[in-house]
Amino acid sequence: MSQQDFMGRVIGAASQGAVGAVVAASLSAVTEPLVNNMLVNRATLRQAVKELDPNKIRSYLNTTLATNFIKFPFFEATNIIMQGIDLPPTLRGAALGSVFCTITLPITNYRFRKSMNLPVTPGNLYQAYPPTVLRDIIYGIARNKVSALLIAINPTFANSMLGRVVNMFTTVVAACVLSAPGNELRGYCLQPADRRQSFGDFFQPAKFIRSTSVGAIIMGISLAIGTLATPQVEKLVGVLKEYLAKNPVSYVLVVLFVLQQILQMRRQSELVDAVRSQGGRLAIAPDAKAKC
Repeated sequence: MSQQDFMGRVIGAASQGAVGAVVAASLSAVTEPLVNNMLVNRATLRQAVKELDPNKIRSYLNTTLATNFIKFPFFEATNIIMQGIDLPPTLRGAALGSVFCTITLPITNYRFRKSMNLPVTPGNLYQAYPPTVLRDIIYGIARNKVSALLIAINPTFANSMLGRVVNMFTTVVAACVLSAPGNELRGYCLQPADRRQSFGDFFQPAKFIRSTSVGAIIMGISLAIGTLATPQVEKLVGVLKEYLAKNPVSYVLVVLFVLQQILQMRRQSELVDAVRSQGGRLAIAPDAKAKC
């Protein structure tokens, strides 16, 4: 595979993660506080639904979008990069899970504590690292193994659009279910000290199935939908690279465009800060006149 094709696959995988991030964030804004309440506090489904707060859901959506836009594209792109490394599939999956967990655990714990309305401090950003890295290692291995198995069963179907969507959904759900024991152990370690349950009371099959199924289905749906965007993005990347190769000056235009966007964002931020500092009123210069 050429370097250009490889980079196209990496960018395509990242775009798949980005689309999946939006879908998952929208679903998770409602279901994640629900699942975390059932996972950590061992609340019943009815009790967890009653404790949902629409205002907190809207606020939490900002958190899920921000964190998903980092985690989802990063995992999918890293997965493609790891496939280019000559390692046995199991070792490759373990390395993928370890790298992903170590880099993104602060984001995961920040998001978790926000969903539970708990304080966030530097000391708890790497809380429950051992069970989380175990979960992500199992997930990484399962993603590689199940995906390869589904492709081997029916290569023709796997190369079709429907096949990619179905296989991605099946792979992600299977990986989530197989790694679920690590997630349950993580939930046990994250229990608040004042409501900590014993090991025997915490691990109950019905509650395990309930929290696992919701999370697995959300992940499966999100990344399956994201798969629809991958071929189009890969084609777009190929077209852009071909155009840039023929028109080198376009690289300068791209850099200038990016700089302009950064400066625009800074000006927007400064304007918002100025408005806030003046109680929502913009200062207007004395010589400024409105024109009709």
